[in-house]
Amino acid sequence: MAALVFCNVCFCEPRKATPRFSLTSCGHIICEICLQKGKKAECLICRTPCRTLFLSNQTNPDIQSLFMGIDTLCKKYSKEITQISEFQEKHRKHLLAYRREKTVKLEESLKKVTQQMHQIQRTKSPEQTTPLTFSSTSRNPFSNPSRKQNGYTTCSLHPSHPSTSE
Repeated sequence: MAALVFCNVCFCEPRKATPRFSLTSCGHIICEICLQKGKKAECLICRTPCRTLFLSNQTNPDIQSLFMGIDTLCKKYSKEITQISEFQEKHRKHLLAYRREKTVKLEESLKKVTQQMHQIQRTKSPEQTTPLTFSSTSRNPFSNPSRKQNGYTTCSLHPSHPSTSE
């Protein structure tokens, strides 16, 4: 059901024999007869300067929506919102698929590099090899599992035994 339209001056409703209706920029609806009685560019209701627009089937859809029934508007905008939501979801899925594919490729590259590192470790002689591990201690430059490397003794900043002076 469309919104009730009537002249805000004489309260006549639109019929086949009635004159055209205008919408003012201040938001009032005035029939053509009443509009001719008033001053040009002034609203008959609030007496403010305004512009008028004749209402017809060619009126801007945004203006026409002011006179649609709420149920019709809900259906219209629900359809638009659904279309927008589906569009955005399609693009989110596309981006997610791209990122998953990129992650798989990066994981494959990491696996290859790890295998190459293990291969290199196996080919070196045991005396030359320092195990490359990805543990939390390998990131600490002061932790050293072996105190003797290449024939030299290394010292630790963390004494393994408390000193006698403590």
